[in-house]
Amino acid sequence: MAREYCRDACGIMQSSMKSEERWTKWSRPEQANYFRELKPFMVASVLLIVAGAIFGIVSSMYFPEIAGARSEAIKEFSRLFLGLSKPYLALAIFLNNALKTLAVIVLGIFAGLLPLVFLLVNGYVLGLVLHVSLQSKGLSVFFLAVAPHGVFELPAILLGTSIGLMLGALSLRRFFGKGEGSLGNDLARGLRFFVTVIVPMLLLAALIEAFVTSALASK
Repeated sequence: MAREYCRDACGIMQSSMKSEERWTKWSRPEQANYFRELKPFMVASVLLIVAGAIFGIVSSMYFPEIAGARSEAIKEFSRLFLGLSKPYLALAIFLNNALKTLAVIVLGIFAGLLPLVFLLVNGYVLGLVLHVSLQSKGLSVFFLAVAPHGVFELPAILLGTSIGLMLGALSLRRFFGKGEGSLGNDLARGLRFFVTVIVPMLLLAALIEAFVTSALASK
């Protein structure tokens, strides 16, 4: 049974690209149906990222030395984007978010572990940044630094993690002999949703972050 599971996982990318129709036919009813399928996993994604955020806030409150070290690591990562022109900054942000979201979807087939960890870690970072910002600069600064692009970026990423969690649940059901259909078909649907819905949202978010959020944050 384990061998069959591994064979499914290794062959998914090949089977997901067999038919061009999977990428070209994506009607509104199909999209609506896919949204309905994602709903419980979207709820799970929100709960996981909120749990991570709560842990980040609590750790920042009671373990400030750990929070300080994590904050420095976040600042170091942010410095990688310093000095880029706004078009290149937008491209870098988009590629960073798009590739991470794609990885969460594709590798979600392995029992959904990557999206689970991704949500908890990013929730933790969000909670940490929120608490540090409230302590040093106030809620309005945090809001200006996150809200303009976050209204598109966060839902897009949560949609990606929801797909990853759903694929993980389907792969587990198949592993235990309870699933039907092909994981390749399920991944193909997820990737098609990624290309047609999530990528445009992430692109818009990156443009807003580079051209709007950065200007607001610098004031």
